[in-house]
Amino acid sequence: MVAYIVANNHLTEYEGNVAAYRAKVTETAVSFGGRYLARGVPAKVLEGQWLARQRNVVSVWPDQAAAERFWFSDVYQQQVRPNRIGTSVNDIAVFAGEAAPPPPPAPDAAYMLVLAQLAGPPDRGSTYAKAVAALVPKFGGTYLVRGGPARVLEGEWLTRLRVVLTAFPSLQAATDFWFSDAYQKDTKPLREGTGIYDVALFAAEKG
Repeated sequence: MVAYIVANNHLTEYEGNVAAYRAKVTETAVSFGGRYLARGVPAKVLEGQWLARQRNVVSVWPDQAAAERFWFSDVYQQQVRPNRIGTSVNDIAVFAGEAAPPPPPAPDAAYMLVLAQLAGPPDRGSTYAKAVAALVPKFGGTYLVRGGPARVLEGEWLTRLRVVLTAFPSLQAATDFWFSDAYQKDTKPLREGTGIYDVALFAAEKG
Protein backbone atom coordinates (compact mmCIF):
# COMPACT_ATOMS: atom_id res chain seq x y z
CA MET A 1 0.00 0.00 0.00
CA VAL A 2 1.17 3.52 -0.83
CA ALA A 3 2.89 5.44 1.98
CA TYR A 4 3.74 9.04 2.75
CA ILE A 5 6.54 10.68 4.68
CA VAL A 6 5.39 13.82 6.51
CA ALA A 7 8.10 16.04 8.00
CA ASN A 8 7.58 19.10 10.19
CA ASN A 9 10.83 21.02 10.46
CA HIS A 10 11.41 23.88 12.89
CA LEU A 11 14.41 25.84 11.68
CA THR A 12 16.89 26.75 14.41
CA GLU A 13 20.42 27.54 13.23
CA TYR A 14 22.03 27.53 9.83
CA GLU A 15 25.07 25.46 10.76
CA GLY A 16 24.52 22.83 8.11
CA ASN A 17 24.35 23.08 4.35
CA VAL A 18 20.63 23.27 3.57
CA ALA A 19 21.14 23.91 -0.15
CA ALA A 20 23.31 20.81 -0.45
CA TYR A 21 20.82 18.80 1.57
CA ARG A 22 17.87 19.75 -0.58
CA ALA A 23 19.69 19.01 -3.83
CA LYS A 24 20.95 15.64 -2.61
CA VAL A 25 17.76 14.54 -0.87
CA THR A 26 15.65 15.13 -3.98
CA GLU A 27 17.94 13.03 -6.15
CA THR A 28 18.16 10.32 -3.50
CA ALA A 29 14.41 10.16 -2.89
CA VAL A 30 13.70 9.76 -6.59
CA SER A 31 16.25 6.93 -6.82
CA PHE A 32 14.25 5.04 -4.15
CA GLY A 33 10.91 5.64 -5.87
CA GLY A 34 9.81 8.71 -3.91
CA ARG A 35 8.13 11.86 -5.19
CA TYR A 36 7.68 15.17 -3.39
CA LEU A 37 4.15 16.54 -3.19
CA ALA A 38 4.73 19.71 -1.18
CA ARG A 39 7.67 21.47 0.47
CA GLY A 40 7.92 24.73 2.35
CA VAL A 41 5.76 27.09 4.36
CA PRO A 42 1.96 27.00 4.08
CA ALA A 43 0.26 28.83 1.24
CA LYS A 44 -2.53 29.55 3.75
CA VAL A 45 -3.02 28.73 7.42
CA LEU A 46 -6.66 27.89 8.10
CA GLU A 47 -6.53 27.07 11.79
CA GLY A 48 -3.94 27.08 14.58
CA GLN A 49 -0.44 28.52 14.59
CA TRP A 50 1.94 25.58 14.74
CA LEU A 51 2.16 24.86 11.02
CA ALA A 52 2.82 28.52 10.25
CA ARG A 53 6.14 28.28 12.11
CA GLN A 54 7.37 25.18 10.30
CA ARG A 55 8.78 24.14 6.98
CA ASN A 56 6.68 21.15 6.02
CA VAL A 57 7.58 18.40 3.59
CA VAL A 58 5.28 15.69 2.18
CA SER A 59 6.48 12.91 -0.11
CA VAL A 60 4.78 9.83 -1.56
CA TRP A 61 6.27 6.34 -1.85
CA PRO A 62 5.19 3.08 -3.50
CA ASP A 63 4.85 1.51 -0.04
CA GLN A 64 6.15 1.78 3.52
CA ALA A 65 9.09 -0.51 2.75
CA ALA A 66 10.29 1.83 -0.02
CA ALA A 67 10.06 4.84 2.29
CA GLU A 68 12.06 3.04 4.96
CA ARG A 69 14.68 1.79 2.47
CA PHE A 70 15.27 5.41 1.50
CA TRP A 71 15.42 6.65 5.10
CA PHE A 72 17.72 3.96 6.45
CA SER A 73 19.94 3.73 3.37
CA ASP A 74 23.65 4.45 3.72
CA VAL A 75 23.42 7.14 1.06
CA TYR A 76 20.75 9.05 3.02
CA GLN A 77 22.08 8.50 6.52
CA GLN A 78 25.77 8.99 5.74
CA GLN A 79 25.89 11.34 2.75
CA VAL A 80 22.65 13.36 2.73
CA ARG A 81 21.27 13.71 6.27
CA PRO A 82 24.47 15.15 7.80
CA ASN A 83 23.96 18.30 5.69
CA ARG A 84 20.90 19.28 7.75
CA ILE A 85 22.33 18.49 11.21
CA GLY A 86 22.29 21.69 13.24
CA THR A 87 19.75 23.45 11.04
CA SER A 88 16.44 22.37 12.56
CA VAL A 89 14.40 20.30 14.99
CA ASN A 90 12.52 17.66 13.04
CA ASP A 91 9.45 15.49 13.52
CA ILE A 92 9.22 12.95 10.70
CA ALA A 93 7.06 9.86 10.26
CA VAL A 94 5.78 7.41 7.67
CA PHE A 95 2.00 7.20 7.24
CA ALA A 96 -0.07 4.57 5.48
CA GLY A 97 -1.92 5.97 2.50
CA GLU A 98 -5.41 5.45 1.17
CA ALA A 99 -5.71 3.22 -1.93
CA ALA A 100 -3.49 3.90 -4.95
CA PRO A 101 -0.75 6.53 -5.27
CA PRO A 102 -2.05 9.92 -6.43
CA PRO A 103 -1.28 10.97 -10.01
CA PRO A 104 1.19 13.80 -10.61
CA PRO A 105 -0.57 16.97 -9.47
CA ALA A 106 -1.91 19.67 -11.75
CA PRO A 107 0.12 22.91 -11.67
CA ASP A 108 -2.35 24.62 -9.33
CA ALA A 109 -3.10 21.60 -7.13
CA ALA A 110 -3.08 21.98 -3.35
CA TYR A 111 -2.81 19.80 -0.27
CA MET A 112 -4.62 20.30 3.01
CA LEU A 113 -2.64 19.06 6.00
CA VAL A 114 -4.45 18.56 9.30
CA LEU A 115 -2.58 17.77 12.51
CA ALA A 116 -5.05 16.79 15.22
CA GLN A 117 -4.36 16.24 18.92
CA LEU A 118 -7.51 14.30 19.70
CA ALA A 119 -9.42 14.41 22.98
CA GLY A 120 -13.01 14.02 24.12
CA PRO A 121 -15.59 11.33 23.33
CA PRO A 122 -14.56 9.04 20.42
CA ASP A 123 -18.15 8.80 19.18
CA ARG A 124 -18.31 12.55 18.59
CA GLY A 125 -15.09 12.47 16.58
CA SER A 126 -16.50 9.61 14.53
CA THR A 127 -19.62 11.62 13.73
CA TYR A 128 -17.49 14.49 12.46
CA ALA A 129 -15.21 12.18 10.46
CA LYS A 130 -18.16 10.63 8.63
CA ALA A 131 -19.73 14.00 7.86
CA VAL A 132 -16.55 15.60 6.54
CA ALA A 133 -15.69 12.50 4.49
CA ALA A 134 -19.02 12.85 2.67
CA LEU A 135 -18.36 16.53 1.98
CA VAL A 136 -14.73 16.51 0.76
CA PRO A 137 -15.42 14.80 -2.62
CA LYS A 138 -18.05 17.42 -3.47
CA PHE A 139 -15.22 19.96 -3.71
CA GLY A 140 -12.92 17.66 -5.68
CA GLY A 141 -10.95 16.52 -2.64
CA THR A 142 -9.34 13.10 -2.24
CA TYR A 143 -8.03 11.71 1.03
CA LEU A 144 -4.40 10.59 0.90
CA VAL A 145 -3.73 9.95 4.61
CA ARG A 146 -6.07 9.47 7.56
CA GLY A 147 -4.55 8.22 10.79
CA GLY A 148 -1.57 8.00 13.06
CA PRO A 149 2.00 7.25 12.02
CA ALA A 150 2.92 3.80 10.73
CA ARG A 151 6.48 4.47 11.91
CA VAL A 152 8.11 7.50 13.50
CA LEU A 153 11.48 8.19 11.92
CA GLU A 154 12.59 11.20 13.95
CA GLY A 155 11.26 13.19 16.89
CA GLU A 156 8.32 12.41 19.14
CA TRP A 157 5.61 14.97 18.40
CA LEU A 158 3.91 13.10 15.55
CA THR A 159 3.35 10.06 17.77
CA ARG A 160 0.60 12.02 19.53
CA LEU A 161 -1.22 13.14 16.41
CA ARG A 162 -3.77 11.99 13.90
CA VAL A 163 -2.76 13.29 10.47
CA VAL A 164 -5.13 13.91 7.60
CA LEU A 165 -3.75 14.81 4.18
CA THR A 166 -6.19 15.71 1.41
CA ALA A 167 -5.47 16.57 -2.23
CA PHE A 168 -7.56 19.25 -3.96
CA PRO A 169 -7.46 20.27 -7.63
CA SER A 170 -6.57 23.84 -6.65
CA LEU A 171 -6.09 26.19 -3.72
CA GLN A 172 -9.43 27.72 -4.68
CA ALA A 173 -11.22 24.39 -4.41
CA ALA A 174 -9.65 23.77 -1.00
CA THR A 175 -10.63 27.19 0.33
CA ASP A 176 -14.12 26.83 -1.16
CA PHE A 177 -14.49 23.62 0.84
CA TRP A 178 -13.15 25.13 4.07
CA PHE A 179 -15.23 28.29 3.98
CA SER A 180 -18.41 26.73 2.61
CA ASP A 181 -21.57 26.89 4.69
CA ALA A 182 -21.75 23.12 4.41
CA TYR A 183 -18.45 22.84 6.28
CA GLN A 184 -18.43 25.88 8.56
CA LYS A 185 -22.07 25.75 9.66
CA ASP A 186 -23.10 22.11 9.29
CA THR A 187 -19.94 20.01 9.67
CA LYS A 188 -17.20 21.78 11.60
CA PRO A 189 -19.37 22.27 14.73
CA LEU A 190 -19.48 18.47 15.05
CA ARG A 191 -15.79 18.41 16.03
CA GLU A 192 -16.07 20.94 18.87
CA GLY A 193 -14.53 19.46 21.99
CA THR A 194 -12.79 16.66 20.08
CA GLY A 195 -9.25 18.05 20.14
CA ILE A 196 -6.81 20.73 19.02
CA TYR A 197 -6.35 21.18 15.28
CA ASP A 198 -3.72 22.78 13.08
CA VAL A 199 -4.79 23.07 9.45
CA ALA A 200 -2.95 24.58 6.50
CA LEU A 201 -2.90 24.51 2.71
CA PHE A 202 0.26 23.82 0.71
CA ALA A 203 0.86 24.43 -2.97
CA ALA A 204 1.88 21.38 -4.95
CA GLU A 205 5.59 20.92 -5.55
CA LYS A 206 6.53 22.18 -8.97
CA GLY A 207 8.21 19.50 -11.02
